[in-house]
Amino acid sequence: MIETLNDYEIDLITEFRSHPLFKQIDEISWQNLLAILIQRRFLSLSIVNLYEFVIDALADVQIKQTVRGILNEEFPRNTKGIPLSSHRELLFQDLLNLGATSEMILITSETPTTQNVRNESYQRLVSCLGEKHCQVGLVAFLRFWAEVLVSVEYSCLWQRISERLSNGQSSHKIRSEFYYFHMIHDSRNSDIGQESILGGLTHSQELAIHLKRLISSEDALVYCLNLQKDAYQLKYQFYDQFINDCSD
Repeated sequence: MIETLNDYEIDLITEFRSHPLFKQIDEISWQNLLAILIQRRFLSLSIVNLYEFVIDALADVQIKQTVRGILNEEFPRNTKGIPLSSHRELLFQDLLNLGATSEMILITSETPTTQNVRNESYQRLVSCLGEKHCQVGLVAFLRFWAEVLVSVEYSCLWQRISERLSNGQSSHKIRSEFYYFHMIHDSRNSDIGQESILGGLTHSQELAIHLKRLISSEDALVYCLNLQKDAYQLKYQFYDQFINDCSD
């Protein structure tokens, strides 16, 4: 069953990478790229709500602990417990360093499509409640929407982002504190069932360990596959809205 899930994930990721926007990423003007990233910020801001919903809806204490740990990374603290810049703040700073202004970021409203994708994503989790395979469904959707595809999105966008920001190994470009971090730490990185703690686990891998344990039947597997397809379609829909703008 896990092999089926792995194959399906790889197919969805391959299709997602082939989105027309990513295929023509080099041709997008910086003004349009910033507009895309500012809209994408609204989805990033919604992740906290998704994680908190899943924590409340989960029954398994171990999975709750994993999800809570990932959520807490959004609000890091130093060794003395003093709050550091949140991921939201780091995203804001990356956008500024890419050329956006505070006014552009703060005044720009969600497009109807962005708002719909955000709302529908939340509703996909709500729809799991009361279902026979609710628990595995929550983990499957959260992992694929908020971790696996996030890493794929940022790896596709990094081709342009890296023109102005670096992974920390450049002496003449500012380091990306948000996009690069999430591209690496959210990554799928291995097939489900092949996770290794050597070198540390990514968020996708942490959740994959629980996902494998929860998929105990063909019905549970099919339920997960359908939710992953939903996550893929929602993210694909988000980028669809920019195709006409980018071709102008």
